[in-house]
Amino acid sequence: MNTINPLSFREEINPNITDKGAFPYRTVTDTGRAAEAQPLAGVDRMKQLEKMLQEAQGRAEVIEKEAYDNAYLAGEKAGMALGQKRAEQLLESIQETLQGAEKSIDEVKLAFAETALDVAQHIAEKIIAETLDTDRSKLWQIAEQAAEHLPDTSGLRIAVAPADHAIFKRLLDESELMAILTSDDAIQPATCRIISIQEDILIDPVAAVANYMDQLRPELLTETVVTPESNDGPQA
Repeated sequence: MNTINPLSFREEINPNITDKGAFPYRTVTDTGRAAEAQPLAGVDRMKQLEKMLQEAQGRAEVIEKEAYDNAYLAGEKAGMALGQKRAEQLLESIQETLQGAEKSIDEVKLAFAETALDVAQHIAEKIIAETLDTDRSKLWQIAEQAAEHLPDTSGLRIAVAPADHAIFKRLLDESELMAILTSDDAIQPATCRIISIQEDILIDPVAAVANYMDQLRPELLTETVVTPESNDGPQA
């Protein structure tokens, strides 16, 4: 009797199959490929993030540059406005200084002019006084010319100081002028009075120079010192 051996199959081991779970199942090879795909996806994501970061940094730099340029322009305009204001203030200060200097110069000119006129008047008076002291005929010439210009010489009299009577008597005798010579203690030497029916004139050459200088002084000072009003009109 033959013995029947049960059927048996040779079990072949598939090295690629380690997991025989419920269908569907994955092989070890498939699992390895999935594991390799995950790092590749992470790398791509990192590159995308780096690219986004670079783009964001670029946009930030552009924005920063625009903000800086705008701020610089605004600051430049503000600086120009401030500089212009300071320049105007400086110019105004310089103008005020110049006006003050011109005023001071005018005052100095006026003082010098007044002093010069005083000196000129003093010199003129001194020269005339010395001339009359040394030559009384000069006083007689003035008196004679004044008498000739009178509208009426009838009853003409010439009054002189006692010290000048002798000299005038001689000069009157040599002149064609018809007058009566008198001596008056109230009359100062080097002066005389011409007296007619209508006129009574004091001849005092030294005093006449002083009066003449006093009359000319305002005009001479105005011509010497020219004020800003005369050049540019009244100042506001």
